[in-house]
Amino acid sequence: MITRTIPFDPRGLDMGEIYRGLGYGAAEPPQDVKDMVDEMIARIAEVCRPAYGYLVAASVGVERIGITANGTRFITGSIIAECLQQAEQLVIFVATAGVEYDRWLRDVHRTGDVWNMFLADAIGSEVAEAAARAAADDIKSLAAGRGMWASNSYSPGYCGWSVKEQQKLFAMLEPAPCGITLTESSLMVPIKSISGFIALGAKVEKMPYGCEICNRADCYKKIAQANARTNAK
Repeated sequence: MITRTIPFDPRGLDMGEIYRGLGYGAAEPPQDVKDMVDEMIARIAEVCRPAYGYLVAASVGVERIGITANGTRFITGSIIAECLQQAEQLVIFVATAGVEYDRWLRDVHRTGDVWNMFLADAIGSEVAEAAARAAADDIKSLAAGRGMWASNSYSPGYCGWSVKEQQKLFAMLEPAPCGITLTESSLMVPIKSISGFIALGAKVEKMPYGCEICNRADCYKKIAQANARTNAK
């Protein structure tokens, strides 16, 4: 398994995603909120050590509702399985804002300052997403070196893939990859962490992504997007 700790770089954060996480949707937040976000990012930069890791499974079999990687069968559901149909290899990855950030975030929560907690949570989520993007870029380069293409990433807990299957996913990786462990309910610690699959193959294509492929009407992201569209009218 390959693991990498990466420098925290505020330039790699999607500020739009942070503002959406704060409830602004597609709207621009007021300048005082932007200033507070920037100040919080500067505080986070002092403690945050994001990381990612991945393992390439060379033995892959795709079926209608799932995929088998190195002998381990995952029931992803038909939506994700369809996106993985052309997989010749499968990359199992994790990405995290880091254990240092997790300790700092717990300290913030202990202060009881609701606004700082809200800010830190929204920014931490985007830090984890940025780490996942760094992993995806690395994996894309790996695929190119093998004459293959890389798919989007797909994670347990989305599009009908049970979060409980993280237990099987983590069993394929080294113990506590990048410092990440699982609770009995299959949630990751540090909480600002991401896991999932990326398919590699000569015929792999990046399919429509995220909300465009999911039919869950109760997904919080779909609800947030619908509210943003309503507010923009």
